[in-house]
Amino acid sequence: MRKPERVLAAIAAAPVDYPPFSAWYHFGLQHLPGRALAEAELAFYRHYDPDFLKVMHDYPFPLPDGMTEVTRPEEWGRLTPLPGDHPAFREQLSALDAIGQGLKGEALFIDTVFSPWSTARRLRGQEGLLSDMRRHAEDVLQGLAAIAESSAAYVRAAAARGIAGIFLSVGGASYEFMGEEEYARFGRPFDLAVLQAAIGLPFNVLHLHGVKLMFNACLDYPVQAFNWSHQHTQPTLAAARLLTAKCLLGGVDEMSTSTVRPRAIQAQVSQAIREAGLRGLILGPGCAVPSDTPPFNLLAVREAARAARL
Repeated sequence: MRKPERVLAAIAAAPVDYPPFSAWYHFGLQHLPGRALAEAELAFYRHYDPDFLKVMHDYPFPLPDGMTEVTRPEEWGRLTPLPGDHPAFREQLSALDAIGQGLKGEALFIDTVFSPWSTARRLRGQEGLLSDMRRHAEDVLQGLAAIAESSAAYVRAAAARGIAGIFLSVGGASYEFMGEEEYARFGRPFDLAVLQAAIGLPFNVLHLHGVKLMFNACLDYPVQAFNWSHQHTQPTLAAARLLTAKCLLGGVDEMSTSTVRPRAIQAQVSQAIREAGLRGLILGPGCAVPSDTPPFNLLAVREAARAARL
C-alpha cells in the first residue's frame, strides 16, 4: 500500500498491510524562517520514513502592537480577528508550501493547531486565564472568539497549501482545570469553530492534552482520529476502543522514549495492538517525544509497526 492509502484505510478501519506510524518532536526553530522548519521536517521524514508527517507549529500567536502577553482582563478586548495570510502566519504557511513540494504526494502531512483556550493560556498564563474566566467571563469570551476566528482563517490558508488535516491540540478539556459546563462555555464552541474550517479535510486529529481528560465530552468532535497520552491518563486504548469507532492514534509512551531501549518500545507497540486491534489504529506517541530521543527508538516504532500484520 502507498502511505496515503494506508493512513486513509486506518482512518476508515479498513484492512491495511500494517498499521501506519509516525512520531514528532519540537525542533525549536520558531526564531528562524519557515524554510528552516521545512528542511527539518523533511529531513526527519526522510530519516525515519513515517507514514505521514505531523508538522510542528511553534511560531507564537500574533498580538496587537505593543503587547507581548495579556496582562489584564480588559486586554482580551484588544484581540481582533486576523486574516489567514497575516504576516505572523506566513512563515508557517511558507513551511507548509515547501513541505508539500518536498513530499510530492508521497505522504500526507497535517499541521499542528492549538485550540483557542490553549492559545489563551499561553497569552495570559494558566492562573490568570482561570481567574479571568470566573471574574471577567465576557472579556475572556471576546478574546477567545477573536482567537478562534483567526485560527480558523489560518486553517483555511493552510488547507490551500495542501495539508490533509489539522492536529488540534486541546489543553483545556481536563477536570484538572474546570468542569464540563465551564468547558462547554469557554472551550468547546471555539474548538468547533476551528474544526469547522478543516471540515472538508480527510485527516483531522483531536489531541487531548493533559490528564483527567473530558474524553467522553469530546467524542462527537468532527475528527477522524483521537490522540492522547493514554499511558498516563484515562482512558486506556482498550477502553477508548469501546467508546468510539474512530481511529486511535497512540501506542508509544512519549515520556520514556528518550530513556528506554528499543525492546521496550516494541513491547509498547505490541500492547497497543492487543488493546486496540490492527484496524482503526495508527501507531505513534501520546504527545511530542523529547527531542533527544535516540534515533534507534523511533526506528523501533517503525520496525514494530511493519512487523505487525492482519
